[in-house]
Amino acid sequence: MQPKIQNLLKELALTRETFWNIHEEVGEFLNLLITSQKYKTVLEIGTSNGYSGIWLAEALSQIAKTCKTKKPHLYTIESNFKKRFPLATENFKKSGLSKDITQILGHAPEVIPSSPRKFDLAFLDATKYEHISYWNTLKNLINKGGAIIADNIISHQKDLKDFTKEVQKDKSFTTIILPLGTGLLIAIKN
Repeated sequence: MQPKIQNLLKELALTRETFWNIHEEVGEFLNLLITSQKYKTVLEIGTSNGYSGIWLAEALSQIAKTCKTKKPHLYTIESNFKKRFPLATENFKKSGLSKDITQILGHAPEVIPSSPRKFDLAFLDATKYEHISYWNTLKNLINKGGAIIADNIISHQKDLKDFTKEVQKDKSFTTIILPLGTGLLIAIKN
C-alpha cells in the first residue's frame, strides 16, 4: 500500500466515532479478501467519509495491476449529500483512487447501478433497519463465489436479528459471523 494511502487511512481512522467508520482490522480483512479472491466489482452501501471505500478501492487497484480484461471498480452509495458525500469525494481524491470509484448519491437500494449486472462483493454498512431490503435486492446480483458482508452484526445484534435470520435461511449462501471490529456477517454465494 502506498504511504500516501496509509497516512490518509491513519488520519481518517481518528474520525471513526464521528463517521461510524469500520475498525482498521475490518478494513484489512476486506482488503485481503478482495485481493485474495480477485474480486473486480464491489458495491458498498454506506460510503460515509470514504474510509472503508479507500480500503476497498486500494485492494481493487492492486488487482488492476495484473488484470488484462475487466478493470476492477468500486461503486459506493451514500444518501447524506450535505456532509458525507462531499467529504468522501475529497478523501477519494486525496487517496489517488478516484478513477477506480463511482460515487452514487441516493438511497439504496433504489440507486444500485444496473451496470455492472453482477457484483463480486457487496459491503453493507448503512441504515440497519433496511438491511433486509438491501439483501432482497442484492442476493441475485452477486456472482457465484462472491459475497455479501454486513458490518455491525454483533454491536447491533438486536437491530439486525431479522436480517441475520433471513440470510442464514437462504441455502444459496454459506454464512458465517466473525468477531472482527463490531462483527461481520459474511454470506458467500454457493
